[in-house]
Amino acid sequence: MKPFLNIINREFRMLFHNKAIFIFAVILPIIAILFFNTLLSKGVARDLPIAVLDLDNSSISRNLISQLDATPEILVKYKPIDQLEGERLVKEIKAYGLVIIPANFASDLKQGKQTKVINQYNSNVLLPSGLENKAFRKVVATFSAGVNIQKQMANGTSISQAKANFQPITSDNHVLSNPYTNYSYYLNSGFLTYFLQIFVILTTIYCFGVDLKYNKGEKLYNIGKENLPVIIFAKTLPYTLWFLFIGILMYYSMFVLQDFPLTGNKIILLLGLFLLITSTQAFSLLFIAVSRSFREALTFGSGFAAVSLSFSGITFPIFGMPKFIQYLSQIFPFTHYFELFVDQTQRGIPIFFSFKPILILIFINVFVFLISYKKLNKLLKRGSFLERT
Repeated sequence: MKPFLNIINREFRMLFHNKAIFIFAVILPIIAILFFNTLLSKGVARDLPIAVLDLDNSSISRNLISQLDATPEILVKYKPIDQLEGERLVKEIKAYGLVIIPANFASDLKQGKQTKVINQYNSNVLLPSGLENKAFRKVVATFSAGVNIQKQMANGTSISQAKANFQPITSDNHVLSNPYTNYSYYLNSGFLTYFLQIFVILTTIYCFGVDLKYNKGEKLYNIGKENLPVIIFAKTLPYTLWFLFIGILMYYSMFVLQDFPLTGNKIILLLGLFLLITSTQAFSLLFIAVSRSFREALTFGSGFAAVSLSFSGITFPIFGMPKFIQYLSQIFPFTHYFELFVDQTQRGIPIFFSFKPILILIFINVFVFLISYKKLNKLLKRGSFLERT
């Protein structure tokens, strides 16, 4: 018991007195929470600037412009003198779209002729251009419906019949997950825990790697009475508890301060967070065990943490990936944690269906620890990495 307490006491001192560990475990996680909660505090992009070139300059064209400006997603900020100036604004990303209202727009509508309103946007900026195009299509569709219904009413058709003639089939949409299309609900939930995972993996590698880099592994092995499970548990426990506390702060910032949806079970969410931390620590131990140097272990760890976001399904759905990549994605703890998180926060999935990611995370913890056990034991006995860099 005494060796166990000695190691824990030593690690708690390192947490707040070692400069690198303090930055990884304390400063950067708090900065990340503040940064991402501030960055996406509005949740939905609003007032995206666009340019409108009105070649008709009629009351009807001005009405269309006012309807574009009234949509919450876009803001008519620029009125260029010609198409070239408008396209330049889009290319320089000063405007996210250029809407061109043609000459004779009003007269063509009055004569029953079909006319076009052109929308040019830069798809290199995928999210804002997508929102701009969506808002543009919605306004033009509404405006066209109004023109069509007015024509029918002028011919004596009732307003209800005119609406039915224009749109005989209507849609009744029910958004089952994230109905507010709030990007903070989706992106922050991934980014915050993703960066937490990075800090966990770097801190764990550093706390073990420093001892091995400076040939103190054998001393640590002796303090722990050559009992590797006790050494690992005592050395990682302070950081596990600390990052669990950081994770609870992260949850508080999401579910209380920003009012994220929480339709599932809080205990399951905390369990998922705990298993994400411990499985990440297990991989950190594996990278230490197979590395020839401290630098190599940090490289393995940071690389593993970096690519886990791509394999989680946040940026691209897993089912759309090649089969081999789909199987490979199951190696990463973050993939299973994120599935559990979304199920229990936004989708309202019953707890039963979250047992699968929980069991997989438990399996990852055990399996990764077992495959690194022998090599880690030999490494601590030797006392240092093969290369002291």
